[in-house]
Amino acid sequence: MFNKLKMMRVLISFSLVFAILFSSTAVMAQGPDLVPVSDITGGSSVFVFRNSSRSARKFSTSAKSTRTRTQRLETAKKIKKQYDTLAISKPNRVRLTPVTPDNLPSAAKTMSPEKASTLFAGVGEYYIDRRDNENAINVFREAIAMNGKNVKAKEGLSDVLAIKGTELLLKEQAATAKAFFLESLKNNPKNAAAYFGLGEVFTDLGQEPDAIANYEKALANDIELTEIYVPLGILYFQAGEIAKADTLLTKAMATSSETGEAQMFLGLIRMSQNRNPEALTAFQRAKTLDPMSAEAAYQSGEALVRVDRTKEAISEYQKAVVIKPNYFDAWLSLGDSQAAEKNFAEAVVAYKQATKLKNDNADAFAGLADAQRMTGSYNEAIASYNLAILFTTRNANHSKDVVADFYSKVGYSIGQQCTINMKKSVACQWPQAIKALEKAVELGGGNTADFANLGWAYYNAARDDGYQKRDIERLAKLELAKTNLTKAVAGNPAYVEGPLLNLGMVLTDLGDYSGAVTALTKATQKQPKWAFALNELGIAYRKQDKFKEAADNFRKAIDVDDNLVAAHYNLGEAELKNGNVSAAKKVYQKLKKMGQNTMANQLELMSKGAVLK
Repeated sequence: MFNKLKMMRVLISFSLVFAILFSSTAVMAQGPDLVPVSDITGGSSVFVFRNSSRSARKFSTSAKSTRTRTQRLETAKKIKKQYDTLAISKPNRVRLTPVTPDNLPSAAKTMSPEKASTLFAGVGEYYIDRRDNENAINVFREAIAMNGKNVKAKEGLSDVLAIKGTELLLKEQAATAKAFFLESLKNNPKNAAAYFGLGEVFTDLGQEPDAIANYEKALANDIELTEIYVPLGILYFQAGEIAKADTLLTKAMATSSETGEAQMFLGLIRMSQNRNPEALTAFQRAKTLDPMSAEAAYQSGEALVRVDRTKEAISEYQKAVVIKPNYFDAWLSLGDSQAAEKNFAEAVVAYKQATKLKNDNADAFAGLADAQRMTGSYNEAIASYNLAILFTTRNANHSKDVVADFYSKVGYSIGQQCTINMKKSVACQWPQAIKALEKAVELGGGNTADFANLGWAYYNAARDDGYQKRDIERLAKLELAKTNLTKAVAGNPAYVEGPLLNLGMVLTDLGDYSGAVTALTKATQKQPKWAFALNELGIAYRKQDKFKEAADNFRKAIDVDDNLVAAHYNLGEAELKNGNVSAAKKVYQKLKKMGQNTMANQLELMSKGAVLK
């Protein structure tokens, strides 16, 4: 059986006032969240979330995107078309008059090498006009073999080699194409098409600096190849050279046919510049131009979140994962946004998909753990936090503070699971909670929240020992709770009322009622409207037989929260101790009206014959 004090704490555990979370803007603005934690066996205490008890949106300030092979092929087609058009309207070389192969004079072999070379070069031009690249290459090579100083033959060969290389690019044979582009430039170092081709080859090989250098040379040799603006601008964006990328993509919008890809990367540039409304406009335009672009939908969601339109972002992320079911980033952001909108069950679904796609991603498991915790799935949350810890610590440069926060939430979740366990007659795991919170203290660098929470865990573990009649262990844990809570209070954090409350309860259980009064008085001075703390202060006074002071604080608690059953009962008991039967009778009637017949009858038993009805 519980004693009367424990009984009161059982009652209060289900009627906790969260006024501390809403009446003190200073606490919310300057420090972590304070969360009252209760269980079915009596007593309630305050846990301090180190950063926030809510999931936080995660942003990448250096968002990168890659071009698909299809996009690169489309660009190659456009540049080839533009180059071919310019070759006709504005040729960058003086071509020889084409010569029909059938009209080659039989005496060609008796000509001087110089004349024969010029004749063969004319035949090469004939084959170029007829798109017969193989014959054109062979004839130009013969012309150069005849006269190595034949510049026109070299320029012709350079052109046809660049054409051949581009054809191979379009057939996705970049490695083979590279040799043709290099030979093309050997014969004409100013061939813009060959430089473009090499840019595409190096992009395909992941050699971005070389790709940029060759694209730049292509533009330097033919400024009218404006189709290069998009791929070059994208490469500059990916290299972090935002100003250059901005210039090129802006030019592309003005000079080239508009594409979803160009709008996409323009949006990414605007995002990197924190010009989020403009980024959103670009992404939405990209969606219009390419409705099946999963990335356009995803990036639209990212921009919407940045302009505080998270609900709308959710639908964009959902579109992205419908188009591309294995889109990890979209699933992760969908989970983040659902959590931000407090749709925690939906967030769990999204985060689980993300963890299936990347089963070693710490962010996904951290988000999943937070969402599971918020849905009351504490065992699942504990497992997910432990995986987040595992994958975070694999990074040698990980943040200790982040890991400390995970351990802190593990301790909290174990404590909350205890309530569920006790309803099922399953043992609580307070030793594991203590171990997790000790790790938080170890990693937290003196964070007062970690000392406060370790003290909270020791206090609850001590109460568990008390229920099991392990008094020696109970007293030892209470002393450890006192030590850690005293450290937390000494740091004087903005949320000091939380550890002060817990310290007061610990001191009450240790029999240090004077110390408890001091701690709880400080807590109520900082939070005058905290009914639970006022009730605990009344209990500490009652333990000292100071029934008038006790009654005063119980009344204050009732003034703040008239539904706090424990405070009503405690007031009735204090009034009886004061000999004020009429006041106790009013409490009796109030408890009856509240449907608390058991408490009312308990008061009547304590009245020693006085009639309370």
